[in-house]
Amino acid sequence: MRLVRGQGGSITIWLLGLGICLLVLGGLGLDLWSVVIMRSRLSGLAEATATAAASGISEERWRRTGQAHLDPVRAEELGRSFVSQHPSSSLLDGPAKVVVSPDRRSVSVQVWGSTRLVLLRLVSESDRIQVAVTSTAVPHVVG
Repeated sequence: MRLVRGQGGSITIWLLGLGICLLVLGGLGLDLWSVVIMRSRLSGLAEATATAAASGISEERWRRTGQAHLDPVRAEELGRSFVSQHPSSSLLDGPAKVVVSPDRRSVSVQVWGSTRLVLLRLVSESDRIQVAVTSTAVPHVVG
């Protein structure tokens, strides 16, 4: 086998470049995966908190009219109490935002947390990325 002059070692250099590209893609995959995991955990927390807050109906209105409308103070209190006792509350960067709609028929919960970047921090101004999740629930009375 005869080598063409000037091309010796070109495969080695090409494979080194390919290896570096694979390392970069692996680092990006780690960053993406940590964001996906954080979003999944926060989503579960937000949905559970919204469900807990949606159980804060106005009992007086329920007895009077048979309609399930939320008591804003009670719903916010139930939501904040639930978040403070949940195991995933340590992931939060601040208190959960619990808001009852003006017509008192739904409650929205917004939570946010952040996760560390592995590779993207080299090109980013920050070494963390913030993830926010919102969930809405409506009270439902059976029977």
